[in-house]
Amino acid sequence: MFPLSAQFGERSLDLGTLVSSSHTALPPQVDWGALPTQPDKKYSLIIYSPDCSSCKLHWWVSNISPGDVTSQSDDVTTQSDDVTVLPYIPAVPLKGTGFYRYVLVLLEEDSQITAPTDTDRLSELSGVISEHELLPVGLALYQAFWDESVGPNLARHLGLDEKQFSAERPKDIDEFYAEERFLRKEWEMKTGFM
Repeated sequence: MFPLSAQFGERSLDLGTLVSSSHTALPPQVDWGALPTQPDKKYSLIIYSPDCSSCKLHWWVSNISPGDVTSQSDDVTTQSDDVTVLPYIPAVPLKGTGFYRYVLVLLEEDSQITAPTDTDRLSELSGVISEHELLPVGLALYQAFWDESVGPNLARHLGLDEKQFSAERPKDIDEFYAEERFLRKEWEMKTGFM
């Protein structure tokens, strides 16, 4: 497997690059002309998140010819036989859940892929690879974190309300006792009691 050259705007995706959700508003620019590909084969490009519970497959374009360079637009269709299996959805890490990992993977196709009607955004990448007999050849990894664009993106692309995922996190025992000690110390200082 080879590193895939990709970027969001001016931000290059090195292994593990950290980007805000708003940086991912448009699909990444991907240049894979330097990879050792076979001219008679077609390829798929997939963005997958193992951490996102609302959407695992963020983008899937198949039947791409070797050396095609994608551009930042709503779709990657650069040639007439490219098929957008799943349209692009920006990163949607939920508030308070930390960084979400994303994998941009280039896969060699064994046979031409048409847009499957049963493809689900919650499908696991390993299942897609085995079902369509895909061979990974290029990879870029990045991480994304929450910002104000997540709520509108969840509503626009997935029809979900961000508030349904938020919950009051219970205090752990150390936080509880730390707060109790602080309140006790504050009371002792006010009353002069020790």
